[in-house]
Amino acid sequence: MDQKSYELLQTSIVQGADGLGRYLKKILSKPILLVAGNGREFYPERIPVAESIRKILCHMPSFQDEQYYYMHDRRLLVLQTSLPQEELRLFLFISRTTEDEIDGLVQKVKPVRLALSYFLRSQIDLGQEVRRVTDQILTKAFASTQYRLEDLLHQNGIDLDAAQTYRVMLVDFEDQSISDMEVDFTGSLLQLAHRYADAILCPLTWQGRGLVIMPDVDSNLEPALRDHTAGMQQMLQDWQQDFSKRHQVQVDCGLGSVHKLPELQRSYQEARMTLSYGRTKHERGFFRYYEDCGILSNIFAGGVESAFAFCRSALGRLLEYDGENEGDLLATLKLLLETNFNYSATAAELFVHANTVRYRSDKIEQLLMRDLSDPDVRFNLYAAVRVQEILVDMHILPDGYVGKVHEKVHGSEAAVNH
Repeated sequence: MDQKSYELLQTSIVQGADGLGRYLKKILSKPILLVAGNGREFYPERIPVAESIRKILCHMPSFQDEQYYYMHDRRLLVLQTSLPQEELRLFLFISRTTEDEIDGLVQKVKPVRLALSYFLRSQIDLGQEVRRVTDQILTKAFASTQYRLEDLLHQNGIDLDAAQTYRVMLVDFEDQSISDMEVDFTGSLLQLAHRYADAILCPLTWQGRGLVIMPDVDSNLEPALRDHTAGMQQMLQDWQQDFSKRHQVQVDCGLGSVHKLPELQRSYQEARMTLSYGRTKHERGFFRYYEDCGILSNIFAGGVESAFAFCRSALGRLLEYDGENEGDLLATLKLLLETNFNYSATAAELFVHANTVRYRSDKIEQLLMRDLSDPDVRFNLYAAVRVQEILVDMHILPDGYVGKVHEKVHGSEAAVNH
């Protein structure tokens, strides 16, 4: 290690990105940006990058540390420092660069490479600590009833107006990891908030999902401003489409109802239910409010406990029978209800004979002690089936059953409950 590299390493340790950025700007005599591969800017400001830079990051081809990327039309030179094992990259954007300047600029940056690598590695531990604290805050806020949400958020630097009403939006990313999109997720929503009079607040990531706490803007804005913003829903749907295109991923959005701050946990649970509602219908790229889930939103209005009780009351005997006999009565009932009791269509879906479906239908009627020709009975049963699917998707009901073990007792079989 030469003396200059050592001095710059010390600069990285003591002053971080600010010290390295100031040094690079001075020796290069060019406007520069230090940007992480996930879209977070480290110099000159510690903010999510502008949309124009995000687009470059999304479409820029991959290249090695000893190579460079040059955009002729923008006169932009991009150099990279990476940690391949951790899949981390730090980009140096050098603006106002002509092609004949490239070699000289690359040589000037060489002594800074070690310091940039050290800085990039230091972000690993910092990022892990930030995620740990965020997870701790949100777990206490939304997975526990022992804490006052407003106090918990205030203690961690998130101040919400207690006089305002809020809703929670949960965002799923098609089973893809959010880590590479995290900074763009928070940054793009914060920019939207700034553009539209703080319409969106607190974009966070938790348990692999995006979580956004937002005020009830539409009910509080003056009519003229409401027309200008085109409403909360349109703003968010535009963001959803842009984000999906930028990252080539289907984005599902579920929004809970509006609640006062102390009751915001209810909005979170409603947003969870709304996501599960769409997923169990095999929809992708949807944007749905809790209020748009029909009768199911009324069933879940009393919380997941009351929804669970409704499901068990309507389907309990059927679920127990399937569990004990490895049966398919629940699946058969769902298809019968969806096909208006068309035995042939149900049989085709289940790959069984129509007579088998008729037998199962009789068995279902016997177990539930309900007249399956009654429209009200069918309505309630289908609602219960949908509730069961949603509870399974929310991991509140197991995707399975509790059965009985059969043992030989004096030459005969006896069921033993466990």
